[in-house]
Amino acid sequence: MTGFLGGVCLVVRHFLDNDVLQWLGFGLLGVAALSIGLMLVPKAPVWLQAIVGLGVVGLAGSVLVTLHSELDADSVDLVIGIVAVLLFAVLAVRWRRARQPRAHGSHSR
Repeated sequence: MTGFLGGVCLVVRHFLDNDVLQWLGFGLLGVAALSIGLMLVPKAPVWLQAIVGLGVVGLAGSVLVTLHSELDADSVDLVIGIVAVLLFAVLAVRWRRARQPRAHGSHSR
C-alpha cells in the first residue's frame, strides 16, 4: 500500500508542483523498497535482513539520483510514480487472490 500511495503522491505532485508531495512520495516508496528487501530474506538473521533491506533502498536511491542527473527530474518523477502505481496495484491484486480463504475447509475445492 505504501508503494501505491507513494506513486500517487509523485503523479499528483507533477500536476500540483508541491515539494511536500515529492518528499512524501519518495519516503513512502523508500518504505516500500525496504519492505521488499526484507521480504527477500524472510528466514535470515535480523542483521542480514537489515543489510539487505537497506541495500535495496540504497540501490533504488542511487538509480533515482542517476536518472535525475541525466534526464529531466520532473519527467523522471512522473514516470516513477506511474510505474509504482501500476506495479503495486498489480501486486496488491495478486496478493489478495493468493490469500482468499477456502469456503468449507482445508480439503474442499
